[in-house]
Amino acid sequence: MMPQPDIWTVGAGLAALALLATLRLSIPATVGMKPGGLAGFLTSPTWLVPLILAMAGTIGLMMTGDISPWPPATQAEFAGKWGMWAGVTGFLLVLVVDLWLLWTPSIVARRFAGKDGPKPIKGLTLFNLLFGAAFIAFLVFVVR
Repeated sequence: MMPQPDIWTVGAGLAALALLATLRLSIPATVGMKPGGLAGFLTSPTWLVPLILAMAGTIGLMMTGDISPWPPATQAEFAGKWGMWAGVTGFLLVLVVDLWLLWTPSIVARRFAGKDGPKPIKGLTLFNLLFGAAFIAFLVFVVR
């Protein structure tokens, strides 16, 4: 039986749209693609606006040790406290934050630098991955 919709349902919907927009920015093969219609609506960068506040809050909760940087752990914790939709919201938010910590910024930078961009941009993906992984390791092993 599906639980009743509540504020967490709205949060899960916004987090899902933010995930779709993040995936569109994170996949190198989508560079230059301008999807229209429903695909353009669902993957619009506009859905990243609510993510600005949600990302700051999620990282803050990770830094205080209140939630885990591992999405399934956060999902279980949120679902246990506030219900299924809260669990879905927590899972999606942590997943999006992890993508932004590990991968997405370097791909966005490469997208705007173009194919003929400076050589240091090419190593940015590895730097982003290492820096993001180090930050997540800090959260897992030091904070939690």
